[in-house]
Amino acid sequence: MSTGSAPLPPSVVELAGPFEHTFLHVRGLRLHAATAGDPSDPLVVLLHGSFGGWFDYRHAIGPLAERGFHVAALDMRGFGMSDKPPVEAGQDIRTLTGDVSGVITALGHSAAFVVGADTGASVAWSLATEHPERVRGLVSVSGAHPVDLRRAIAARPWDFMWILLRSGLARLPRPVVRALPSLKQWAFHTYVNRNCAPATAKDVVDDELLLRLRAAAIGKTQRGFLWNNRQLLAATPLRWADALIDAPVLFLTSSQRLWRPVIQRAHARTAGAFAASSIPGAKNLPMVENPAAFTEMLASWFTSP
Repeated sequence: MSTGSAPLPPSVVELAGPFEHTFLHVRGLRLHAATAGDPSDPLVVLLHGSFGGWFDYRHAIGPLAERGFHVAALDMRGFGMSDKPPVEAGQDIRTLTGDVSGVITALGHSAAFVVGADTGASVAWSLATEHPERVRGLVSVSGAHPVDLRRAIAARPWDFMWILLRSGLARLPRPVVRALPSLKQWAFHTYVNRNCAPATAKDVVDDELLLRLRAAAIGKTQRGFLWNNRQLLAATPLRWADALIDAPVLFLTSSQRLWRPVIQRAHARTAGAFAASSIPGAKNLPMVENPAAFTEMLASWFTSP
């Protein structure tokens, strides 16, 4: 399942659907989002992980808009159709957090429900910590606050070998990664296959993998991919270590044992309402594996008291 060696244009992820492709000018960058819904409705911002893009949520954007939300699925900096700045020092967790805060205001809102998966969850938790006024509610999909995940790994490192491996590979020098193209292909194959439930239809898994490989073959995305992977266990300001967040939290994960201590730490960090749940028939990519149930759970939670 190869995408070839020549860089692909960003248009390979300009998919059609019940949404518009919008470009937002934020902090000197042009960031892409797929948007739908009435701008006067409550805003929902959807954040992808290291191995994806805005398209992770393509099956949820339209249905959420129909349920009465203004929806924006973002391409983070360095991904998809968003700008890919050359300065590596400008892609730490606080920078990404500032990007999302800027996206919320650029879309005409003061706050949003923020949904983050994988490293997108790391950014969502960081946003709720650094800019609590921007977050009406937080949905963490198979991801966590970087501090909580580091602490869980320190307690039981054998449960998190894949995350530790990811983190180590993301810190390899870029010339090494360029010299080993099969390493990146292996990482994408491993991520998709590890995070989809065995019951997920093979054609769904294959289509997702091909789309993600195409997105990863867009020119100048390697830098963003590597730096984004590092955010899973990102270094954070010391004052974030035990800071509580006031926003209500919905924590969505598989039923794997390794998530239990992470959920406990997330609950302890949440000063407001907290709920943990899973999506039937899904593992760690519920927006892909069972998008209808994923959308229904989000819409119901957003509108609950």
